[in-house]
Amino acid sequence: MRSSPTARLAPLVLGLLWTALSGCASWPLSGKSSDTVPGITPPHQRIDALRTLAGEARSKDAAERERIASELAAEYPRETDPMIRVAMVRAIAACPGPASAAALREAAKDSDADVRIAVCKALGRQKGPEATAVLREMFAGDVDMDVRLAAARALGETRDPAAMATLALGLEDRDPAMQYRAVTSLRRIAPQDLGNDAGRWRQYLQGEPAAPTPTPTPSMAERLRRAF
Repeated sequence: MRSSPTARLAPLVLGLLWTALSGCASWPLSGKSSDTVPGITPPHQRIDALRTLAGEARSKDAAERERIASELAAEYPRETDPMIRVAMVRAIAACPGPASAAALREAAKDSDADVRIAVCKALGRQKGPEATAVLREMFAGDVDMDVRLAAARALGETRDPAAMATLALGLEDRDPAMQYRAVTSLRRIAPQDLGNDAGRWRQYLQGEPAAPTPTPTPSMAERLRRAF
């Protein structure tokens, strides 16, 4: 009786499978596995290297910082990992200058919201008219609310009076978080502090006299203390 083709092939398949398994020196069940591939630097090591570069860049002269920012800007478009792009943004921000400003303006258009938030934080620290201009664009045009909130916060950190007109738009936003962020940033920029009342800020920015701060009603204990 002749055997079927499947029956004749079975011993051969099992033998090949056994050979493959027994020849695997790094079989996961027989010891620790490694995520290191020869010739490829793991993402966490690249992020650590960028963090170190950012720290060292602050002590470099202007020419060296410009060189670092230019090299990172050239590499940035080829990077596919958003977390590494976040680290690149931070390193670029540590090298203020023309190359850094141009690179951050491009990074403000990144498809990843976390990267754009990192750009907002970087621009808030760098300050200056260029930073304010990019942040105003991000506040007005970004589709992600977290990015817009980060832009509103960074506008306050610039301490630039040119940001006040943009923050006034935040007072009209229906989101309470945006109204609060606009108020806190305005308190950092405006020549007078009108507290946390969004209505008073609206009056001030519209050129109307702001309503006076209401005098707090003294507590019963305070009234008794004054009486005696």
